[in-house]
Amino acid sequence: MYISKHSRYAKYPEHSHNFLELNYMVHGTCQQVINGELITLNAGDLLLMDVDSIHSIHALNEEDIMCNILFQNNHVSIEWLNQIKSSNSLLYQTLLNQTNSNQTKGQFAIIRSQGESSQIIHILEQILTEYFLPRDFSEAIIQQYLPILFYEMARNLPEIEKDSFEGHSPYLQVLNLIDTQYQKLTLNEAASQLNFNKNYLSNLIKEKSGKTFTELINQKKLQKAQLLIQSTRLPINEISNIVGFSNRTYFYREYLNFFGHKPGNDR
Repeated sequence: MYISKHSRYAKYPEHSHNFLELNYMVHGTCQQVINGELITLNAGDLLLMDVDSIHSIHALNEEDIMCNILFQNNHVSIEWLNQIKSSNSLLYQTLLNQTNSNQTKGQFAIIRSQGESSQIIHILEQILTEYFLPRDFSEAIIQQYLPILFYEMARNLPEIEKDSFEGHSPYLQVLNLIDTQYQKLTLNEAASQLNFNKNYLSNLIKEKSGKTFTELINQKKLQKAQLLIQSTRLPINEISNIVGFSNRTYFYREYLNFFGHKPGNDR
């Protein structure tokens, strides 16, 4: 990771990066042209630019302060942050795949300074303090803050517009139901709640996802289990019960089949 304060008074010419760039507008405003689109950042706004994004920056004035943070790890990208977010929601994952099926590079996202994004600012300011005013253990502290920063950015990525997918409404309804009731939901209960014929619903799920209802339920349970394993210190056996697996052996087998490794490897 490399952090710098953006120079003022001069326009920065069009360029691109081969890694994720984060612009944090500390004070004032900034105008940029990204992939041909003019955007304005205000104080507290965050701009994420993915690999191959092309942008230029208008000259900043005296009161404008912007920090550039470059993540030189090739695995860190907007797509990766979206995958973090989608891992907690089958509905979001489906909409994400439909939205970005032809665009995995050159994306950008703006997280506006309002509501929950203030937590990101708090984390960023802690990182900036440790970076520019280093003391004992500063590097280690920054490394501990980074995973939290990534999760917060994933949490606050702009929501995908759902109105564009009305044609998939029945399927999206069942995905939303799985997202919220996955621990104990059965096909009969889903069909009853959505007023669908059970066979119709089963066939619809198979047609849209290529998976059975049970496979989607297990996918949701396993992804939730992985999130809890990675982000909490709860015992793995307790996590398997929380997400709805009553058989410990079955949980371990399904986890290995889905992720290609055992649950303990994600600790």
